[in-house]
Amino acid sequence: MDTWKVIVSKKSGNGKAYTQWPEVKAALVDAGLQFSESFTEYVGHASELAVEAIRGGFRKILAVGGDGAIHEILNGVMSQEEVPSSDITLAIVPVGSGNDWARLYDIPKTSVEAVNLLLDGKSILQDVVRVDAVLDGKPSRRYMMNIGGLGIDAHVCWLFEQEKLKGKNGDLQYLKCLTKGFVKYKCPMFKVYTDDALFFEGYALSVALGNGKYCGGGMRQTPDADPSDGLIDLTVISKIPKVQFVTSIKHLYDGSIKELKAASATRCRKVQIYSSPISFMEVDGELIGGSPVTAEVIPAAINVITNLQK
Repeated sequence: MDTWKVIVSKKSGNGKAYTQWPEVKAALVDAGLQFSESFTEYVGHASELAVEAIRGGFRKILAVGGDGAIHEILNGVMSQEEVPSSDITLAIVPVGSGNDWARLYDIPKTSVEAVNLLLDGKSILQDVVRVDAVLDGKPSRRYMMNIGGLGIDAHVCWLFEQEKLKGKNGDLQYLKCLTKGFVKYKCPMFKVYTDDALFFEGYALSVALGNGKYCGGGMRQTPDADPSDGLIDLTVISKIPKVQFVTSIKHLYDGSIKELKAASATRCRKVQIYSSPISFMEVDGELIGGSPVTAEVIPAAINVITNLQK
């Protein structure tokens, strides 16, 4: 079926996705694309809608929303058994708080320009990372499209979610949560294994796993990550003094994070992470549970529409 299933995340961007839908719909009609739209009503609904769409014969899914919407749709795609995930093509009109996955592929923020990419049809096969954590004493599995992390990453994610519930979001708000989170944060002791070999042991501020480059509205904890190389980029930031943290924030944005003495980086196919005390895990900005965590790459797992020239 060449028709697009459009999943509109009603709460993305504090409701902006829903209010922008008429504009997106007009762009789709003007482009001459066939589509059928559905709207999310609750957390996790986008995953269910994706599964229903695939069972109904759709092989192309367009998200109108942000990173959370893409995360949910991906998890629906990866959990279904109707067709191989690589048969599915995923695209986005970015209308979220951070839009980090869209930033990775240089997807325009205007509805018309984003929709026109569907006409171009330029796509790549992207890797997906399977992440197993523990939630309330039980196994918790999620699939990661972009970036995940433990330590202050997940702590800031929790703070940011609280702010979004108050109607506050955006890149600046995320930076405020990062600064606020660090003030009282206590670094856990981590043991990190890559491809079954010990890579890091010690107190760490952050353990970031990257399939993509961007998080938190443009931060670059895994600046060299390639979402189609069959590998996970890993960056561990060991415990650092608070003053050094403040002066190091610029490295999170300009891609020079690996220049920090506290940074340890590598690439691998599998990561196993243990911590004491338990550290929460976030995947694509969503809290999924806590340590211990195992993450493993699934190469060439899903087609994605891109605006990159390579």
